[in-house]
Amino acid sequence: MIRRSTLWVVLLAGCATAPAETPVADAASGGEQAQPDGRQGATIYDKWWAALGIDFQPDDPATPAADGKGGPNGDGTLNDADGNAMLNGGHDYRLKNLFGWDLRGGDGIYGAAYHAKPYVLPVNLLAVAWTREQMTERLTAGGDGVPAYGQVLDAGQLAQVVEFVFDVREGRLPRPDQIWELSEGTPKSYRLRAGGDVARGAQVLSDQCASCHGADGRGFLIDERYSLGSHARQKSYEDWLKMIGGQPGTSMGGQLPPGDDGAAHAAWILDVLAALCDRQAFPTGDASAGDAADGDARCGGYLK
Repeated sequence: MIRRSTLWVVLLAGCATAPAETPVADAASGGEQAQPDGRQGATIYDKWWAALGIDFQPDDPATPAADGKGGPNGDGTLNDADGNAMLNGGHDYRLKNLFGWDLRGGDGIYGAAYHAKPYVLPVNLLAVAWTREQMTERLTAGGDGVPAYGQVLDAGQLAQVVEFVFDVREGRLPRPDQIWELSEGTPKSYRLRAGGDVARGAQVLSDQCASCHGADGRGFLIDERYSLGSHARQKSYEDWLKMIGGQPGTSMGGQLPPGDDGAAHAAWILDVLAALCDRQAFPTGDASAGDAADGDARCGGYLK
């Protein structure tokens, strides 16, 4: 018996793109499981409960007692591999917090040499010699600081996350280091790579993003603090992931063109981010978070 997957629901609106539902065979029928989609896995990696519509509010890390909502213990905590509740140490049980926006854990942007997040794990998902099976087992059962995600995510959802990691590792999706490089001493510890095509990026923004974000990126505030341009000029290390999978819990789906050429996708993302470095074309507007100042190295030679 075939059922329709409820794993992923994204509204189709303007700049959003919605992945088609994929039939998933019922286990009792012995049918084949649908191929996992790494683009969908990117959004689960970002913020799993928002991506999947799960009623979960992480335990507040500022309080000594577990005081969240949902999860296996009903209080916004997840368990470790031994079944003990893991209090939220600031990671909010998000994979992107444990392994970083660039999937490189302590080697990457959340590591000691850069953002120095105390909760980042010393596991570089793009380099660790785990097979798909080993990665699936670690995410399912937990261990060494990884929560037992198998208690809140099903096998199909975890397969999407693992596929995302392997798609990046094996070049079907862009690697973060093809778009931006780590840079000690630079604001937020990164800088965009050279070689972006600003004109092509501006055309993508006009064709694909203006219907939601507005022609100048001021259609609405991101996180209630940033215009589209000011966010990209200060947090491109986040935005590359949003272009792959979308914004969890919103109508924005993944924005990449079709295909599995990760290098081409990386160039496409770099073009868009380079175009957004133009402060006149994509101003701050009413955003309260300020903007990149003259000479800010994050945009490099793209900054205008």
